[in-house]
Order: sequence, then structure tokens, then C-alpha cells
Amino acid sequence: MTGVAAAWAGGAGASSLSLAGAAPINYAGMCDIYGNSFFYLPGTDSCLKIGGLAYGELDTFSPSDSVNGQTFEGNGTPAGSGYRPNRTQYVTAGQRNAVGYQSLGRIELDARKATAYGPMRVFVRGDTLFGSTDYGLASGDPGSIYNSNVRAVPILNKAFIQFAGLTAGYAQSSFDFYADADNWGYLRGSNATVPLLAYTATFGKGFSTTLSFEDHYWRRAAIGSTVANYQAMPTSNAAPDIVGNLRLDRPWGAMQLSGASHQIRSNLYGTTPSGTLSSSANSNSDFGFAVQGGLQFNTDMIAPGDKLWLQAAYEKGAYSYVGGDNLASAYAPANGSRYYGVGVSPQDYNFGWDPQIPSDCVYTGVTAATAHCSKPWGFAFTGAFKHYWTPTLSSAVFGSYLSTNYDASALAGLGGAVGVADTKETRIGGSLVWTPIKGLDIGTEFMYLHLSESTPAGLAPNYGATSLGAAGVPTFKNNSNEYEGRIRVQRAF
Repeated sequence: MTGVAAAWAGGAGASSLSLAGAAPINYAGMCDIYGNSFFYLPGTDSCLKIGGLAYGELDTFSPSDSVNGQTFEGNGTPAGSGYRPNRTQYVTAGQRNAVGYQSLGRIELDARKATAYGPMRVFVRGDTLFGSTDYGLASGDPGSIYNSNVRAVPILNKAFIQFAGLTAGYAQSSFDFYADADNWGYLRGSNATVPLLAYTATFGKGFSTTLSFEDHYWRRAAIGSTVANYQAMPTSNAAPDIVGNLRLDRPWGAMQLSGASHQIRSNLYGTTPSGTLSSSANSNSDFGFAVQGGLQFNTDMIAPGDKLWLQAAYEKGAYSYVGGDNLASAYAPANGSRYYGVGVSPQDYNFGWDPQIPSDCVYTGVTAATAHCSKPWGFAFTGAFKHYWTPTLSSAVFGSYLSTNYDASALAGLGGAVGVADTKETRIGGSLVWTPIKGLDIGTEFMYLHLSESTPAGLAPNYGATSLGAAGVPTFKNNSNEYEGRIRVQRAF
């Protein structure tokens, strides 16, 4: 008899004995069917586990001047004789903190009940993050300190039901594999929490497959434009993202192949002198896609608990599947707004010349009416290795490489607006963590980030009478570096 069937039969048998006059079940007692820490809810045959997490973290970063390319690159801003950002579009290194602090509180409820179809599970996780960003002073107002950089943000992290192979609710995307398993800072590759309806079929010898219908909005990136005085925006979707995976779990580890389709629907709008959008001048309906392969090895032959992760993903017109943690923007100022599909910002703390906001497609063309929304393509490699020096001392090394590429017309700014930039980003980090008791981690992590980007067409030159320097703007750099460090004390229960 399988464990699930035995659990169900045992529960049914206990109920019949109770009805026959035998000693009643101690519903307040421990429920070990589903593992440690579950207990029976009084008066029911359902089991509940209450868990959570809290951490305090001190962050350090290397501040530098930052120019916000997201406000003009691939955004319909006319290039003219050479675009020069104004003072409100950048902040200086002196306006940025070199340290910050954040703390997170998390509560989890995991309820399970044996049924004739197997266990039914309900899982809910809520987070509240309090912290400060790297901004110390208001952009354009170097004489006053402001408070919008401090935030206390509650979010729903997960909420789903699982029953007879079905998963419904707000859960981890079926596309994901590594999903920042061994790092605290963010890496590239998909790590998305999305509303979904999925079915998982399990087979013998560790094989399983999942088909999932996932909410388009949580995968949506921006829509760009190189047509002067025309901005593009996503519009309503007519289809969910359709995601599938084939997975193998064995004693040596796991492997997974994933695929996804992603609808792209958008409009191109003219802008009025006041900056408002006029009626639509063009529209687009298309599909992007993404594929991914991942391997995870249990390297217990080196030390018990060691793991090696390797993952590679490719997308065209579906940036979210390589962009990183899509909840990164949710842990932000309460009045902040970004596309969930953008994931991690181009740099965690905005250094150098920030590239345009990532797009699922970019309108390019001589006129708005004839413009075509071309799909960029990109790929991400992610890897991590965690090693236990002793049962209580571990370290990890990890990294990711992301390449995002646009077609020639978007790079050339066809249509007279500031063009977009191809970007290459590398993230490399390491950590050392002491776990004196189970669930308590005291550790430090360091991460190095490097961004390489092409020069956007239509941007003013670095030097000369009409240059960026003459406008008081930092000169454009094709390569930028950033360094991050964090010390964290974390307790999971």
C-alpha cells in the first residue's frame, strides 16, 4: 500500500473506530503523516504546519553617478542632433547611500488532508519587508533628505491549492528550476511567482510532467519604440502563458526541460506636447517563446548536503523567462510601479548608464503607421555550487550571465528616436554561512556585477559644444562595475 493510500485508509479506520465507541482521536496531537511539525487541527482530520522566517540584513554597495536610460532609450524620445538627459534623469554618487538595512518577516501556513485522491494541500505565505534603498537625497534636490526611499511593504508571496495533480493559485512558475536556491542577492534566469492553473502527472522511476496555464501579466515586460514622439504600451492579453516541463528526480539529483509561449499585444501611441498619449497609431499581436534546461547534482561524495546547479535558458519576445526574480519589484516603495516581467532591475542599485527597461518587442520604422514591433532575443546561463565544510559551516559560489539583443533597426533608432542598446551582464558571488542551530543562519555574501552595453543611437557625444559633458551629464560608459556586500542573520522555523 502506498504512503498516501495508507494515510487515507488509516484516517478512515480511526474515524470508524471512534464512531464504534473506541477512544477518540487526539486531534490536538502531532500529525506525522506529512513530516515533522504538523499537528491535527482540533475537531478535524486536517493537519497544519505553521512556519515562517525573519531576517535582518546590513547591505553595502559601491555608489556612483547614475543616468536613467529607461526614461529615454527606446521610449520614443526624439534624438534630434543628439539627445542630452536633463538633471532630473540622473543622480550623483554623493546622493546615494553606501549602506542600507532591511528586515523581513514571513508567516507560512501549510494545511493538508488525506482524501481518496491523495493528499489535499493548501499553502499560504505572506511577507512584510522593511528597508531602505541606496538613495540618500532627492534627485534634483541635493539639499534635502526625503523619506520615500524607506519602505515597509507587505505582499502575498504564495497562496495555492494542490489536489489530485492540480495546482491552482499563486505559486512558483512551472518553468522554473534553480530559482535563486543558494543565493540571497538576485541572479538571472527565471524565478517567477504567478497566478496559475496546472496539472502534474507522475510516472514511474522519478519522471513527471506538468502543463500550466499562467497569468500573462506576471510575465509582461515593457514595449519599446524608436519612432520619434510615439510611445508604446502593452494592451490586454487574449491568452495565458502556456508552460510545460518534463522532469526527472532521482537519488543523484534532478533534471528538467521547460518551454513556454508568451503572447505580445501592444499599441503605439502618439504623444501630445503636454506628454499625454493620443489615439493609437499602430498595434501588434504576436507570440514569443522561451526554452530552458537544468541539471542539479547531489554531490554528497564531496560532503553531505553538497549540491551543484547548472541551468541555461533562451527567449525571443519573452524577456521574463531570463530576467530574474519577478517579485524583486514588489519589495519596493508602495507607490512604485514596474512591469512584473522585468524581474531584477538592470543593476540592483543603478550605477553608470542604466539601459532601457527590457522589452518584449520594440516598434521601429520610418513612420508610426508602418512601424513593426520587432522581438529581441536573449539567453541566460546560471550556476551555483554549495559546499558544507562542516555540518554547521557552508559556503556557496554562484553566478549568472545574461545577453539581451535587439535587431539592427531598433539599435539604429529607426524612426528618429533614441535607440536601444544590446546588453551583456555578469553576476558572480560567494557566501559563507554559519548555522549553529537548525534554522539559524549567520552569514555574509558578496556579489560583483559587470554591465557591458552598446552606445544608444541618437545620444549626444561625450565631448564637444553639444556634448553630454557640456550639459553637465556624466559621460557615457560602455562598461560599468558594481560591488555589493551583505551580512544577514536569518531564522527559519
